[in-house]
Amino acid sequence: MTEPAASDGLVDPEIALERQVETLKQRFPDADEGEISTLVHETHQRLKDGASIDSHLVALTEKQVTEELRAGDGTVHIRSDNPA
Repeated sequence: MTEPAASDGLVDPEIALERQVETLKQRFPDADEGEISTLVHETHQRLKDGASIDSHLVALTEKQVTEELRAGDGTVHIRSDNPA
């Protein structure tokens, strides 16, 4: 799959963040989609504001939002390749 690139040649962070929102919606189906989107974008911005290097911010964002959703007793659904 080809992703539009940002000016620096990397995948546009906004596209990556939206993909995270979609992934987290699947993993936490009981969480509000708007809440997930807000958490993802606010967390990314907070990390970006304090970062001197931003190459791993999207991955760090997903980790922190996942931990926050888990701490809120969110039900986690993990995709399994095994149908049994």
